Amino acid sequence: MKLLSGIKKKTGYNLYPIDIATIIYIIVSAIYICIGSYKLENETSHFISRLVILFFIFFISFINDKYDSEILKFTRNFYPILLLSYFYGETAYMNNIIFNNLDFHIVNLEQQLFGCQLSIEFSKRFPQKWFNELMNFGYFSYYFLTFIICFVAYITNRTKSFKVIFIVTASFYIYYIIFSIFPVVGPQFHFKGSMATIPDAYFFHDAVKFVQKIGEVPTGAFPSSHVGMALIFLYLSFKFLQKLFYYILPIIIILCFATVYIKAHYFVDVIAGVISAPLILGLSTLAYNKLIKIHLTDNRKVIEVNPFKPAKVNSN
Repeated sequence: MKLLSGIKKKTGYNLYPIDIATIIYIIVSAIYICIGSYKLENETSHFISRLVILFFIFFISFINDKYDSEILKFTRNFYPILLLSYFYGETAYMNNIIFNNLDFHIVNLEQQLFGCQLSIEFSKRFPQKWFNELMNFGYFSYYFLTFIICFVAYITNRTKSFKVIFIVTASFYIYYIIFSIFPVVGPQFHFKGSMATIPDAYFFHDAVKFVQKIGEVPTGAFPSSHVGMALIFLYLSFKFLQKLFYYILPIIIILCFATVYIKAHYFVDVIAGVISAPLILGLSTLAYNKLIKIHLTDNRKVIEVNPFKPAKVNSN
């Protein structure tokens, strides 16, 4: 039986580990919204969105247990990737429940460690348009790396892809919980005027500005999930997709510098991103190992309950 084969059952829902991780995040974040309701507005819309997502998860799980379809399999594995942008935006809604923005403390720490604000000095020291464009290219690539890692894994090694997609998604969920509890908005939102901007460049400079305008919100600077997730991408590609590793390695090196250059992060955020990456990778891997063990145990129970009726096994 292939990993996560999705054994068919006459009734019930065959939830994958990625489904369970998403459900847990939805429940945890909903509880957090309830705790902070005295500070928040329009909670109803966030609860409704969660109910819609939960309905979708159980519905597609039920349908996929009835029909063997490549489209359903793909949707079941990639819908959490599509939800990441929504959940990220929500952290700006939830991130001042316990603390108000902590940027002042990060700025002070950076000043004490380096004697300056590296996010401001970096672009001042390297104002050349070609360098500016290189940094923006590196930063812009992040918006595609998440999907590329998961998609390449899915089409090249279906069995290993379930673990890759789970670790990527669960790691983002952990970062989002941190962002919601410890609000840091980053230099681009904290500083004002020229301190918050970088010189103009070419295509990728404009592309990053456009994406930031429609998708960036004041949240998620500490620790840098750009750096943390980039390192997790490197680990996953080296372990499971070695050919891809050598393509994305130089891009990720540029990305790590770019987060500071374009003022998305303080350098302290980058250090925290490097430190947090192995910890969050370890937690996500541990969660996957626990959930996959439960999943396979449950599927074996289905077979034991119906010993004379062979269970249908799809190719997933």
